[in-house]
Amino acid sequence: MSDPQQPPGQPYSQPGQPYSQPAQPQPQPQPPYSQPGQPYSQPGQPYAQGAPAPGQPYGSVPGQPYASATPPYAQGASTARPGTLGRTAFLVAAISVAFGLVVQLVTPFFYASIGFGAVTLVSNLVNLVVLAGAAAGLWLGILALRRPAPHLPAAIAVGLAGSTLVGVLTSWIANLFSYVGF
Repeated sequence: MSDPQQPPGQPYSQPGQPYSQPAQPQPQPQPPYSQPGQPYSQPGQPYAQGAPAPGQPYGSVPGQPYASATPPYAQGASTARPGTLGRTAFLVAAISVAFGLVVQLVTPFFYASIGFGAVTLVSNLVNLVVLAGAAAGLWLGILALRRPAPHLPAAIAVGLAGSTLVGVLTSWIANLFSYVGF
């Protein structure tokens, strides 16, 4: 078999002449923005091929047999937009903080109407719900920070949830010391 890169002919030189290599064709440099089989295009210039003609639906470009109408960020069966987990973490953390703050604002009014024992029980149950919400927000925020998506909502969620966790746990420890008698 012959190599398609080598030109036909004798690889040896004639008697009395020095040995010379056959001329190898030099590869042509590719333009920086072209792909094999595609025409050259500069940034800012319209593409020579790839845009559908007016009136044709997306994906019916002549010369592209495998065009699809799916957006480029949809991979597999997941249709979630980037950053959804971070926004969810932010909402969970913000709702748990808001719920805890509203209950703390209303608690003094309950002392006069319900009584000290009932308010303490309700306050501890509410703090348990706030603790669970903050833990869920912290967990979702950390998961969202590990993904390649916008990180601002996830970072805010981690901050809110972390400070809420520390606040609730500190409050419970302080109440524990008040019950013991220190």
